[in-house]
Amino acid sequence: MSNSRTASFDCPICSVGIAEAGVCGGCVTDLGRILRHLAVRLPDLRLLAAKKASVMAREAGHGTRTVAPIPLNANAWQLQQSIEKFAVMLAAALGLPHRRLPAESLLKGAAQRADILMQRKDARYIHRLASTAARRLDRQLEPPESRILIGQCPDCGDDIWSSEADLTAGYQPCACGQTLDLTAVQEQRVLKLAISNARGTAAALSKVFKGCGIAINRLTITQWKRRGIIAAVGIRMDGLSFCCGMCGGRISASATGRPACQTA
Repeated sequence: MSNSRTASFDCPICSVGIAEAGVCGGCVTDLGRILRHLAVRLPDLRLLAAKKASVMAREAGHGTRTVAPIPLNANAWQLQQSIEKFAVMLAAALGLPHRRLPAESLLKGAAQRADILMQRKDARYIHRLASTAARRLDRQLEPPESRILIGQCPDCGDDIWSSEADLTAGYQPCACGQTLDLTAVQEQRVLKLAISNARGTAAALSKVFKGCGIAINRLTITQWKRRGIIAAVGIRMDGLSFCCGMCGGRISASATGRPACQTA
């Protein structure tokens, strides 16, 4: 009489023991729930991202470069773009039509086929992307108290919300396990604005820097101009226009989140 043993496998996502290789039913159900959640809350994120700042940035497309106002909440806009690209990626992976269809419809369609997605070799990656997007979306719409969004983790892409204590310490652990240098995270956000050639008045740029967790007021930017540290790049109806790249070069975010300006 031969002894037979039932093979035991671990779900690659939650590590629960299952009888057959693959993703467990709980994680399949969870992915469908997350995708529906993204579809329901995405319209609210669009409203948040639609608010524009009076800071202009150059955009490239079809061989031309145009100037357009950057979003007042750049993080909300970037997250919206990421979720929309994710929705298209899922639709393409499922072989569904996705041209001219809103991301909400694509996400709902993918949710109905979560079992197919979880049979793919990149199922773990898809589940992680969906979970991270949902967590970031919820925090954008319901920000944690006494914390400010200063940027993203360079390893997992999750948002980093810092308290005054975190900024004072200068370091903060991310949910992925990495310990982040908060100054480097802030500087990365300023660098992205500099690359976009964002420009605006001292008051407008001050608001943009505030969104990076850097408390620099308009008077400081104006004083840099008077001292010859930076130069105006134009004149607008509401005042002189400055380039974010020039200002960013003068900023070194301190441990308290206040700018430590270089001296001339």
